[in-house]
Amino acid sequence: MTIRAVRDRHDLERVVPGDVFARLDPPREVDGWVGVAAAAYVRASARRAPSLTVWGPGAATLAGEVLRGRSAAGARVRGLTLPRAVGDAVRSGGSTGTPGATDAAAEDAADAIASAGARLGAGADWDWMWTDVVPDSVPGEERLVPLDDVADAAEIQAFGARINPRFEGFPGTGHSEGWLAHRDAAGDLRACGTIQRLPSGVAHLGGIVVDPALRGTGLGRAVGSALTRRVVAAEGVCTLGVYADNAAAVGLYRSLGYLTDKAWHSVTLRRAS
Repeated sequence: MTIRAVRDRHDLERVVPGDVFARLDPPREVDGWVGVAAAAYVRASARRAPSLTVWGPGAATLAGEVLRGRSAAGARVRGLTLPRAVGDAVRSGGSTGTPGATDAAAEDAADAIASAGARLGAGADWDWMWTDVVPDSVPGEERLVPLDDVADAAEIQAFGARINPRFEGFPGTGHSEGWLAHRDAAGDLRACGTIQRLPSGVAHLGGIVVDPALRGTGLGRAVGSALTRRVVAAEGVCTLGVYADNAAAVGLYRSLGYLTDKAWHSVTLRRAS
């Protein structure tokens, strides 16, 4: 397979026409590659280690070629993100689950990972979602109050980490803005959420957590709806990432108008020292 290194996001968009992720997620200038019906780029931010993110029908083959190529950009990645079905096959070494059957491209990608001196570490399934629809207001929004990303950072982090060990609000780091929250009569946090930015600068919901004692009362919907409406009304589009095993959250976001554009499987790459 012949692959080509690219530096412009539009080259990624051309591979799979109409691809929403390619249009909204990567920055204008990328460390990227295109192949036959597949695109990839090094997705990096100040919050996370660089990850090789690959999509399209030829994703497994392109991932293998990039990792085997030992380019400077490819060598610095510490994670791999693939379409979920492809990621599962790569993790299993190309096994399809059918006795005697293998996915040759996934098997090759697994071999490329090994030849690059790396092995797969912990992983997770998650959905990348987006909307350009302004949601209607919902009950509970009138009780939301703003939080200060710096002054309230310690309180936000303590609350979020207590509720969800995978909390990714990143308060106080300069990566979150426009926090909204619900406080009870005693002034304690019971729900919160924020806006972050993708590598492209597009708005991305993050850090949404609700006290378990108040789940089902509409607080999560109120926070998500208010933030989404604010962003879409001002900027035209909003995105988010949600762990696939959080069925309640996935259902909530769909009800607010979000669509799943990518069902991802992300893993860490452990490289030999």
